[in-house]
Amino acid sequence: MPDIVLIAPGSPDPRHSDGVERLVDAVRDRVRSGRGVGACYLGHHGPTPSELSAELGRAAVAIPLLLDPRDRHASALPGAARELAAAGADVQLRPTLGPDPRLFDACEELLAAAGIVPDPATAVVLVGPAGGRDLASVEEPATAHRLGWGPWALAAVDGAEPLEAVVAHVRGLADRVVGVSFVVSEDRDHDRMAARCDALDIPMVAGGLSQTGALADLVIARAAQDARLSA
Repeated sequence: MPDIVLIAPGSPDPRHSDGVERLVDAVRDRVRSGRGVGACYLGHHGPTPSELSAELGRAAVAIPLLLDPRDRHASALPGAARELAAAGADVQLRPTLGPDPRLFDACEELLAAAGIVPDPATAVVLVGPAGGRDLASVEEPATAHRLGWGPWALAAVDGAEPLEAVVAHVRGLADRVVGVSFVVSEDRDHDRMAARCDALDIPMVAGGLSQTGALADLVIARAAQDARLSA
């Protein structure tokens, strides 16, 4: 059966790779014994796709750890897949993690880990690093509702859907506002988001989506789209 390879952008912040490796472990725990699960990085550190290629079996399915197909790293994915195949493996590149509404499930899991339970008086702001493009990947309107919660809104620290404007809007709809970092792993962007939330006097829960079971399940769902694999 094909190996599963997670392709991550990479970051100079070691928390990024720590989060990715945690996700690798969670995926490995969910698949059949003996199937290889690993990660490679597009930049900043290894293993690179070329370095990982020698460790693959005859076939592999590559899952990009991007939340949106329009992410600036997406253009590098076909080349990364070719590099993974350099040692002879048949590598199939799967779609990015978003768009998929299950990303909301991962966010809700982070909230639960922080002890924040559904409450109609609590609004949740999903905070992305820039542009709002990743945030659109949940395939929901700008302000949505989850069962048992107040409104869920999408915001960015830079560019479209600015955080300050979104928070001001949802404060008129709920008694309490909390933030969730809408990134795969904690890194410097996560710190910027937390600082901006703190300046607005709203708490942001710890962690990135990579530490949730929901994201591991989504990775497996992407892998299962490969006809050669039954996860």
